[in-house]
Amino acid sequence: MIRRTQRPITGNRRHHPGGRRTRLLEVKVRKGTARRERRQKVSTLFWTSALVLALGAVGWLGVETALDKFFFSNAEYTLREVTFDLDGIMSHDDALEETGIREGENIFRVDLAAAENSLRAIPQVADVVIERRLPDRIAITLAARKPVAWVSSCENDSDPVDASSTLLADDSGFLMKPRIVQPDFHRLPVICGVRDDRIRDGEPLHSDDLRNALALLREVESRPDCLLGIRSMNIAKGYCVEVVSDKNARITFLAEDFPDQLDRLRQLLEHCRDSGRELESVNLMVRRNTPVTFVPAARAQTAQVPQHIQDNKGD
Repeated sequence: MIRRTQRPITGNRRHHPGGRRTRLLEVKVRKGTARRERRQKVSTLFWTSALVLALGAVGWLGVETALDKFFFSNAEYTLREVTFDLDGIMSHDDALEETGIREGENIFRVDLAAAENSLRAIPQVADVVIERRLPDRIAITLAARKPVAWVSSCENDSDPVDASSTLLADDSGFLMKPRIVQPDFHRLPVICGVRDDRIRDGEPLHSDDLRNALALLREVESRPDCLLGIRSMNIAKGYCVEVVSDKNARITFLAEDFPDQLDRLRQLLEHCRDSGRELESVNLMVRRNTPVTFVPAARAQTAQVPQHIQDNKGD
């Protein structure tokens, strides 16, 4: 019997071509399936989004219709009263003009943010509160900046306070032109000698000389027993503050160390009060043997500060 020997399969043996076609068909089938799934997902996402948008539009139209019916077109919410607490800044008519609010319009259609911005743009206004008080009222409350002095470019204190050419200043040095000059404003001191190009309505005045004058006013305000009332202050020289008191005395302060100078001035004014003398002038820049001029009657005389008023510190 003749036996056939089976040849071993080598690595160069070719595969049957039918297997390759089968694999190609499987790959094409998988690609086609993937494309169909992607199309289906895109289609589903599109129609879902369209449905959501349609429902949203219908819902919004329904909400808008309801809002218009129950709020924006409801006569119950017609604005019938606007109340003001204006803190003396302006008149009722001026406030209405600034805000643009008109009685008779729907209270929900009033732009409160725009009205608040208009009022805050007024330099004298420090704070604004605007409230809707349903069903038919709006309340507006203003808080004014507190002025402490007038600021003027005049070189001397003989010029009267003129609101058309002089601005108010608060404690921070912020300048403002008042719409209504309150009676209390006439009693505020006048700070003279400020450079004219620095005086602008609605802006802070960045000046070391003005800061010194305001610091002196704060120190006097904190000392009700110092016996000094200030009528005007001249800061033109820079290194000093020349003060005219409410009793027409002229007092020169060094532009620093105000507490010590006010201590010495208080002793001098107490001496005038107790002795019946009237102070004409004093230069507090000199610490020892401070030069003082008294006016006992119609005749002026010059004298030195009594020994107990002089500064006990060394030169």
